[in-house]
Amino acid sequence: MQISVNGIDASTSELTLLAHDPRAGEAVSDTRSFRVVRRPNRQIGERARNVFVLVPATELPEVSELVSAANRRHQLRALLIRDDVHPTSIPQMFERAGLRMMRNTIVYTDFNVPRRVLNAWTQNSQDELIAKASVSQVRLFVVSCALQSYEVAFDSMPSLKRIPAGERAKFIVDEDGSYVHWPASDIHVDLDAIRAAIDPEVRARAEAAKALHDSRYGAAIAKLRIATGLKQAQIKGLSERQVRRIEKGEATTYEALRRLAAAHRLNLDEYLRKLAANVSNAALERAIA
Repeated sequence: MQISVNGIDASTSELTLLAHDPRAGEAVSDTRSFRVVRRPNRQIGERARNVFVLVPATELPEVSELVSAANRRHQLRALLIRDDVHPTSIPQMFERAGLRMMRNTIVYTDFNVPRRVLNAWTQNSQDELIAKASVSQVRLFVVSCALQSYEVAFDSMPSLKRIPAGERAKFIVDEDGSYVHWPASDIHVDLDAIRAAIDPEVRARAEAAKALHDSRYGAAIAKLRIATGLKQAQIKGLSERQVRRIEKGEATTYEALRRLAAAHRLNLDEYLRKLAANVSNAALERAIA
């Protein structure tokens, strides 16, 4: 059964956005991937899939029925509340609307936050991108575009530990949410790094993936060297032992790659392109083994 609400077929919508905010245009850069409705209707909450709601805090009562209906069906992906009242009044706004704070709620003043969330869902990358971040004295708090919350101590990550205490709050979130950046220290941290710091199992998987990546590149470097007729001892600026370790999968440096490229009479870009072509070669799996 199809239900048309405000001209929208709410039963077949994959991503439904209730833009119940006169300033919604500041939060939505591209609505082509969404079924957009402007007025709340409970039937949307009862029928639509993947519901997103943009609403000022003071107007929560007007969307409460739709929000509750979508949430009961586990189809409320994000309740994006613009903070148009003092932050301490947000709980009162929820009580006034007869709603409770939900995991998939995010309160914002910066319109980049809902823009990141909505764009991430259109790209199916909501689990990889960051919606917002905040800092306490010793901890970093991050919310993904899937509205999953993470927190990590600055001292638990080597990169974060290098940021002086006075600089910790001076960060920016990348425009599309790829990372949190501290310009003064030139440190970037993404969700994968945060998850690896929090969860030993995730860290082990990340380390295994990195080892496989390094092994593949090491094998590609060896294959290209052999095809060129070079010996490990013939790479100017690198010892035979250094080359052997690189080819066994030890992480290399920009300078080492530059010297390898020069030994092959290639500039660095050409050399890296040849390595990339060899990395995708199935024969490398046998070389790694």
